[in-house]
Amino acid sequence: MTYPKNRSSSMRKIFKRTPKGGRVVHYKRAEKGDSHYDPVSNERLQAVSSKRGLPKSMRRPNRKFGGQLTSKNSSLVLKTALRVREGFMKLEEVDLRILPYVKRLLLKK
Repeated sequence: MTYPKNRSSSMRKIFKRTPKGGRVVHYKRAEKGDSHYDPVSNERLQAVSSKRGLPKSMRRPNRKFGGQLTSKNSSLVLKTALRVREGFMKLEEVDLRILPYVKRLLLKK
């Protein structure tokens, strides 16, 4: 029988073959953390990690909307906010998916 600490679903079973041909079970704690997704395009964020023990600067990129939007969508938000600020586009014309991010940029400056 396994130890109670190894009966958890957070422990991963690893089956190893011994030199005699038998099998043994090793237990390893499963890594926690789920994939992060962009709310605008529903794409997976590439450089974002949820692993324990990492400093905050290594968990997400250090740029505007880093860890929230993909680089493609963050550049789209920056361009749209600049167009609204300069008067080439109205706030009502902005796509509804990126509107909260554009408003956040416009309020900062």
